[in-house]
Amino acid sequence: SSPAMAADAKEFKWKFQSHHTPGSLAVESVIKPFIERVEKMSGGRLKMSLHYAGELVDYAEVDKALQANMIQISNTSSLFFRGAIPMGFVTAPCMPPFVTRSNDEFNELFHHRGLDALVAEALEERGIHYLGCHSVGNTYFWSKKPIRNLEDLKGFKVRFFGSMSDFVEHYGAAPVMLPHPETYMAIAMGTLDGSGTAWWLYRDLKLYEVCKYFIGPAFQVPQGMELWSSKKAWDELPEDLQAIVTTAALAFNSDYMDAVTMQEKEMFNKSFKEWGTEYIEFSPEEVVRITNEFSLPYLDNVAAEQGAKDPRVIKAVDIIKQFMKDYGYIK
Repeated sequence: SSPAMAADAKEFKWKFQSHHTPGSLAVESVIKPFIERVEKMSGGRLKMSLHYAGELVDYAEVDKALQANMIQISNTSSLFFRGAIPMGFVTAPCMPPFVTRSNDEFNELFHHRGLDALVAEALEERGIHYLGCHSVGNTYFWSKKPIRNLEDLKGFKVRFFGSMSDFVEHYGAAPVMLPHPETYMAIAMGTLDGSGTAWWLYRDLKLYEVCKYFIGPAFQVPQGMELWSSKKAWDELPEDLQAIVTTAALAFNSDYMDAVTMQEKEMFNKSFKEWGTEYIEFSPEEVVRITNEFSLPYLDNVAAEQGAKDPRVIKAVDIIKQFMKDYGYIK
């Protein structure tokens, strides 16, 4: 057999460091099918072992572990590393409220208007091969007390993240960052009044037991995370295996998007009644206010502060603003 054929027959073993815990929606509906798909499509030439949250490396060390090829792939978020990566401020996880307002718009902005391509360039320079962003479900927040308008956010002690923390803080709330498993106790003890993230954590962490009010409309549609791989491991793969992983990563997004979209509808239609949850929605006028008073200045600020470190950020903000104009969300 030729050396080329021998190389083709080579088996690769990758470690997949999950951001999520055993039994979670992400693991069961998305990550496990992804790993199986890659193994089947590659005829067993690329096998991935699954490692749960924090098992091999802490979530904040994922970038270093990928750079060192200690792990080969992870579902993570540039949100955690935006101090080191200026482009991290304009990735899917860091979008301010109401930029994209449907799943199709999310796919268009990131996958078809060049935003993900800019992120890929920035990560490539850091020894990370970017496999694109994906939906992790719509962002909402929930509370012990009713929050019916922006004025009610004053003094609201809430667990939130990134640009969403900046948004509620802009209207007088006091956001903190806490690991998900600690949220329930903090709310039950009265340290916090509520929390916010992708909707399914309200369900899975049983936060409906301590927060009877669920506030929308969805602020990020959807919230995003990303699939990163080690550039070193990636470069060792033959082209056909690279194509297989790239294709499986597209399915990763659609699997996630479908699961969270269907299950969210079920929660609204069925579970809220069972839990005694009241759904409150900010008015369309307030959506316009948030977009113009917070989201736009936030993007301009990111362009000014981070653009000096990486000109790609300025280009990214231009793409985002043009998109919002095309959809009539901003003038």
